[in-house]
Amino acid sequence: MPRPKSGKLLGDEKAKGQFIRKLAIDFASEMRKMQGFVDDVVVAVDSKSWRKDLYPAADYKGTRKQDSNVNWDNVYSAYEEFQLILKSKGVTVQQTQGAEADDVIFGWSVALNDRGKSCIIWTGDRDLIQLVNHSKPNDAHTIWYYNSNKSLYAYQGFMADMELLASQKLSNDEILFNMGGEHVIRDEYQHNILDWIKKNAIEVTEVDCDEFLFKKILVGDTSDNIQSVVTWQKEMKNGKLRNYSVTAKMADKVWEQFIKDFEDFKIDYIFSDIQKTRLSEVVYRVVGKSSPSIIKSSINSNISLMVLHNRVIPESIQRAIYKEIDMNWEGAVDNINELFSKDKILAGNKWLNGSDAPAGADPFSGMDIPEEKEPIKKVGKPSDETNSKPKTKNINNLF
Repeated sequence: MPRPKSGKLLGDEKAKGQFIRKLAIDFASEMRKMQGFVDDVVVAVDSKSWRKDLYPAADYKGTRKQDSNVNWDNVYSAYEEFQLILKSKGVTVQQTQGAEADDVIFGWSVALNDRGKSCIIWTGDRDLIQLVNHSKPNDAHTIWYYNSNKSLYAYQGFMADMELLASQKLSNDEILFNMGGEHVIRDEYQHNILDWIKKNAIEVTEVDCDEFLFKKILVGDTSDNIQSVVTWQKEMKNGKLRNYSVTAKMADKVWEQFIKDFEDFKIDYIFSDIQKTRLSEVVYRVVGKSSPSIIKSSINSNISLMVLHNRVIPESIQRAIYKEIDMNWEGAVDNINELFSKDKILAGNKWLNGSDAPAGADPFSGMDIPEEKEPIKKVGKPSDETNSKPKTKNINNLF
């Protein structure tokens, strides 16, 4: 949003209207891009986190500061207004008391995959890469997308799976008797998501989520005020002390040493006391600067604060999340086309035309926003051009 010459950002109703229109423009833009393979939308909203109550000594997210030059009351009220607008279009908006949006997204990912439905997590929060998953029994997956960087993180083997049409596994007779069935639907989904990846020049990273979370626990998260499992100070030449912590490169070395010693790692290992002892000893050997017992204590703390898992999130919070998911399960967007333009999203709403602002005061009013009408795609084998594999890379430099 443009900074005003005087006063606070979003300081009045005119600026609030600009903000709501900007939200609608961006939301519609992303929905248009993904219309070929997204048929329903859930917006997860934060509540006061159970982590702050359960671990007060950790000062979870305690370093976050609000910009005093912003009218935060208007920011929050605008976002609440936008949620109501999305609800009116059939979008599921879920805010569960005591749960962060991350916890809600975890719940939806598990519920969808368990019921054979795939989902894409649309967020800039890299912590949620840990939810990338492939449920082989249900042939469903969770992938993570960050639109600002055009980055898509998927499970290992994702691109190969998307390029292998489900119908290729069927005989001609099976295809004949399955016209319009799940295999044809699956083929259409694969065709459309590959087309979206290529058209938008999206970089695909296939990630080992066990390895990702292993390293994330070691490094911590400065944005959430979660320290690495080892921190120390060193006196500089000028006499001042400098703080140090486990870096991504150090975490790589710990991972390599752990695999060398124990051959493999699965995320469930972190709930075994024996495995955590082994991990703390490996960290001590590679990094030093502490003791195995202190490192183990830090590992336990980081697991509690960072890991999205049914053995970490309190049972009462999970029950509340899944109860709301079940209540919202049958609710769906009535007409996905209603989410493809700002005008359709804000239709009948006082924020639509920016009439609350004088001419020239609204930077978004009157903008020529193309509606990007997509051609109807025929179901069938993707062309060689569509099937061109985008650039992929292994898990590197994720932090």
